[in-house]
Amino acid sequence: MIDRAAVIAAHKSRYGVRLRDRWLDECATHLESELSQLGHTAPLHVEVQVRLVYEQVLHSEISDSCMPTLTTAPSVLPQDGARDVLLQIQEIVDIGVSRFTMWEALREKEDFEQRGIRPSYLPPPVEDEGVFTAAGPATQQTQQTQQTQGDGGQTEAEEREPKVPRSMIKLVLTDGVTLLPAIEVDKVEQLDAELPVGTKVLVTRAQAHVLQPIGTLCLRPGVIKVLGGRPRQYEHLTQKVRLEKALDALRQHQK
Repeated sequence: MIDRAAVIAAHKSRYGVRLRDRWLDECATHLESELSQLGHTAPLHVEVQVRLVYEQVLHSEISDSCMPTLTTAPSVLPQDGARDVLLQIQEIVDIGVSRFTMWEALREKEDFEQRGIRPSYLPPPVEDEGVFTAAGPATQQTQQTQQTQGDGGQTEAEEREPKVPRSMIKLVLTDGVTLLPAIEVDKVEQLDAELPVGTKVLVTRAQAHVLQPIGTLCLRPGVIKVLGGRPRQYEHLTQKVRLEKALDALRQHQK
């Protein structure tokens, strides 16, 4: 049911990667089994097949699903004509904020969310008109809201909502074999230190500039695009856990 040749060609042209035959066979078998269980026996359009496999690639370990694409100096990025190349985030950190400051901000955010306070970026809840009337609880609620608003028009909950600092992002990208350091030169809105390890990104080779001889990729808008994904083996490596490990290592070093 899965046209392996078409799927391989599509991933090569769109994402600059060559899927591993063994992984693709296992992936296709899994997808075909799931489709069969759902009673779907009709042939799938090739674009649907590509999309199904692509979703599996995003959540896979890149060394399992893709052949390596990075080369050695003087040019780290592939020179095989591919416009873009898919890579995986192996490390991500905000180097403009101290680890302890970031850890404290994450702890405050976690505590805020656990208390069940509605974040300010969510729209206000829609109440039942039959329960909240102009003369009833709705009026009281409006008065309470007005009383809790500060000079900036924000409620106490919004004022208490902690903000995680954001400065300069540093990455370590990989094709599964070679590591490629990358640093933000101009702010890239999609990048955030909270992105999970294993996230897939697409680097545009024509826009990319690798500093030599240190081999560091300069990141700016148009160079990198976050695709997503979260391999199961990295689920435990949250940003808070990574920071705690780094702080523990620093304490051990200072002893």
